[in-house]
Amino acid sequence: MGRINQKKLCFACKVSIGDIVVHEDNYISLRDIAEELDLTYYQVANISAGRYKDKTNFKYQPRIEIIKISTTL
Repeated sequence: MGRINQKKLCFACKVSIGDIVVHEDNYISLRDIAEELDLTYYQVANISAGRYKDKTNFKYQPRIEIIKISTTL
């Protein structure tokens, strides 16, 4: 998925509940993350940009972290 000609991994995604890591992988695009986690692209884009509200009353809500991988070494 993502861009057809792009092969470089650009985003790191980590899903955890408490201290337990449920999912951790690197992706080419935010759209690939959305498809993998069964979320909309807009939800993933908001999480990536830091516009995600983490305050809810659910005891076991997963914490989703999306970080852009640095291109410089």
